[in-house]
Amino acid sequence: MANRSRRVVPAGLALVLALVMAGCNANSRSTEPAKDNNTTALESLPQGGTLHYLSRRANESFETANAQMVPTSRLRWVHRGLTSWQTHPDKDTVLVPDLATDTGTTDDGGKTWTFTLREGLKFSDGNPITAQDVKYGIERSFAPMFQGGLGYHKTLLVGGTHYDGPYDGKELDSIEVVGDHKIVFHLTRSFGNWPWIVSMPAFAPVPAAADTEPETYGEHPVASGPYQVTSFRKGSQAVLDRNPNWKADTDQARSAGPDKIVLDMGLNNDTIVQRLIDDKGEDQTAISNALISPSQFQRIESDPSISGRMANSPSGYFRYLAMNVKRPGLSDVRVRQAINYAINKAELQSVYGGPKFGAQITSTIMTPGIPGYTKYNLYDGGDTGNADKAKQLLADAGVSGLKLTLTYPTDVSAIEEKEAQSIKNSLARAGVKVELKGLDGDTWYELISSADGDYDMTTNGWGADFPSGMSTVQPLFASSEIGNGGGNASKFSNPEVDAAIDAASAEPDLDKAAEMWAAIDKQIMKDAPVVPILVQRTQALAGSKIRNYFIPSYPPFANELVVGVDR
Repeated sequence: MANRSRRVVPAGLALVLALVMAGCNANSRSTEPAKDNNTTALESLPQGGTLHYLSRRANESFETANAQMVPTSRLRWVHRGLTSWQTHPDKDTVLVPDLATDTGTTDDGGKTWTFTLREGLKFSDGNPITAQDVKYGIERSFAPMFQGGLGYHKTLLVGGTHYDGPYDGKELDSIEVVGDHKIVFHLTRSFGNWPWIVSMPAFAPVPAAADTEPETYGEHPVASGPYQVTSFRKGSQAVLDRNPNWKADTDQARSAGPDKIVLDMGLNNDTIVQRLIDDKGEDQTAISNALISPSQFQRIESDPSISGRMANSPSGYFRYLAMNVKRPGLSDVRVRQAINYAINKAELQSVYGGPKFGAQITSTIMTPGIPGYTKYNLYDGGDTGNADKAKQLLADAGVSGLKLTLTYPTDVSAIEEKEAQSIKNSLARAGVKVELKGLDGDTWYELISSADGDYDMTTNGWGADFPSGMSTVQPLFASSEIGNGGGNASKFSNPEVDAAIDAASAEPDLDKAAEMWAAIDKQIMKDAPVVPILVQRTQALAGSKIRNYFIPSYPPFANELVVGVDR
């Protein structure tokens, strides 16, 4: 299920990609979390006013069929799903029911999942929200016109790989509707994370009668969330007003504080940040998806009135060095272990802006905020690396004068080249000569995602789509993800690891699955196919009248659904 969109590459000192906490039990018993873990904060938020969203995207859309956005994004102002995410500034993100009454039940170990919709829910047009609307919304995502998006369900649902959507009159039988309020999913295999999958954009309800022009439906969708699109000028501006049929007491994921949301599109990135720094007029009630540049960080950090408005992620994206284990120079595990010891991670941390705003040094595959994350270090060379230990391991392997290539994309940011040069310098101190090979991003991706790429090592980054070890470990290390666009850049293949991945993916008890993913993390690192380097942090700036603006441990960007506006 590799998906190029989840590859994370640096952009200045901040990142933005709509990717993906403590494990939420999803087993044969329904799970209805208490509604008290975030309500105190949300109930104290100011109500009313206008929220402004400043977007660097040329065009924003509220189309769900091909969206990459996670359930804490602005897409969910308009759309609800079967489940959603509830985030907190000081504790783990949890899965909560949204349209459904619980987070799903399974009686066969995770191969069949049942959800019951709340009764009395209505769309913005006054029509009831039914299980058939959810089914149709999912089926739309299979249509060829909606390529992309978070597509786990397309391979997991029985018959999904051969289904082309509802526009030719065909339905997907593995999505079973029972009456108006029950929907049953039949999967190709047991999959314990299905309750997280149904929180993704494609699971928003869409009434078939309103889908007369699919290509432009995302500009004027029928709303199930707290806001409806009342004005849309493509590439310019969207205006959202309250959906009178949304009921706050049925929604644990959204505060819906502002009366109105104005979304401006296609703005210059640096201009957005400067406007938020200046904090004048309507920009005092604004948030954005803009990236903060190093020069802007200097201004922000020097002024407490500005830095106090910046959210900083406690965790972030996994940055690592992948070693192609199929290459002769890297086939011996002792060589790969030597490279793990040799890397000066502190120098790389400085390349990314230091520990406060840039990145945290790491030695694990899973990142903080993902259930099961356990801190350990099998190859502790200290933050600056241990060249002597690396040399000893190379000698033990009978290797001398080792020469390797390191490839990286050149058209993303200058940080990529600095990162590669730092790795080259670290390995030189251990007696390994590295040749750097920079490539344009498309050529680089084609190379590392092929089955037999002509490279020894590559730098890379990854962001999970949902809070599970599965969303990082499986796409980066399963044998099935070698070649054909897969994410296994190290070409790592271990039957025992594959079996462990399959077992953890199938486990419906997510607390137990979290423990399994933690064990697999360490199991993989014993083979040392990668060097975990950094957990790359993200930042976001808001206007001075924005309230409840924070970045949780996961996902590593602000929850746009719970902000309030002071008037």
